[in-house]
Amino acid sequence: MMRVVALGLMLGLSLPLAADWPGWRGPRGDGYSPHPAPIRWDAKTNITWKVAVPGSGHSSPIVVGEQVLLTSYLPTSNDRLLLCYDRTSGTELWRAVVLTAPAEKLHKNNTPASSTAVSDGQRVWTSFAAGDQIVVSCHTLEGKAVWQKKFAGWESRHGFCGSPTLHQGLIIVNGDSDGEAFLAGLDALSGEQRWRVPRPNKIRSFSVPLAVTVQGKTRLVLAGSQCVVAFDPRTGKELWKVDTATQKFVATVAQTDGVILVSGTSPEPTLLALDVNGKTLWSDPRGASYVPSPLGLGKYFLVVADNGLANVIEARSGKRLASKRLGRAHNASPIQAGEHVYCLDVEGTTWVFKADGSLELVAKNSLGEACHATPAVSQGQLFVRSVGHLWCIGPRQKIDR
Repeated sequence: MMRVVALGLMLGLSLPLAADWPGWRGPRGDGYSPHPAPIRWDAKTNITWKVAVPGSGHSSPIVVGEQVLLTSYLPTSNDRLLLCYDRTSGTELWRAVVLTAPAEKLHKNNTPASSTAVSDGQRVWTSFAAGDQIVVSCHTLEGKAVWQKKFAGWESRHGFCGSPTLHQGLIIVNGDSDGEAFLAGLDALSGEQRWRVPRPNKIRSFSVPLAVTVQGKTRLVLAGSQCVVAFDPRTGKELWKVDTATQKFVATVAQTDGVILVSGTSPEPTLLALDVNGKTLWSDPRGASYVPSPLGLGKYFLVVADNGLANVIEARSGKRLASKRLGRAHNASPIQAGEHVYCLDVEGTTWVFKADGSLELVAKNSLGEACHATPAVSQGQLFVRSVGHLWCIGPRQKIDR
């Protein structure tokens, strides 16, 4: 642990605390938190606070210490906002206008504020589209602008949703699009471009890379633009590549038991299992998800398809072990908190299961308001973004840090 802290100090970066939820799909980027979360609630019960959120967006909240942050889009002014709330009371602490530009062309299930922010505990980074540009910005946790980097040549009739990720002092930007597609690594403190590599297939995709460690070395695995690639986060160098029948990806890959699972449906549905070196282990067109990301559960994967059909699949063999219908539709990705799994459907109902692969239902909790964003977990609380509100569910617990 001391070695990790020392590395962060050498880079001039703070490190998010273990109890935080600092970016897309949490501290590891895979939807997992070791800390438990509430089991039962409804719109009036076990709610610590509920606040109206200005504008619209499908981005997830992140939790950094005493702050909850998320992005939003104001249609009346075309402002892209970064919003900050007090985690104890829900009071809005500040808002920053990151940029102002007309909304891009969008898929019916997308918004101009669908990418999730990421933080190191001192700064917060966001990404939006503006015209033909991807705009990556850095702010302090007091809302002060630090730097902004623009990438021209972006093109997508379905809009933008490339959440930035933070890795060893670099902000990783997925610029998959129908235009000048690329991957890039930016210096987190200055915004200076450290590397940039082209994505030759030039097909819009919206996935987020996942860090996978192999023999002590970290590689980032990304599904998108009709392929799955592993690349060196320090240089962008491609380490391996697997071509796929699926062209456009939204879901982040999942990993468990030495297996990487890729899920996509556009235009060809596929579940593709790879080992950490890119070797195909199995594939199956049934039950794939497009928007919700799979979740690794020990020796299993949980895949919740957009139509609400959930499947538990043995990671190494592809054998289906359990199935259950969870409402009519899902956009949010399933997450694990402690010994339970949480699956939030578009109608605002969260299905809670034991995290043992059985799909044994423990609770079914409704907020009565549509939800499209993946929840966040921190110190015993769930933070849920619905179409009009941000909710803090459950009492705060003391977590050893």
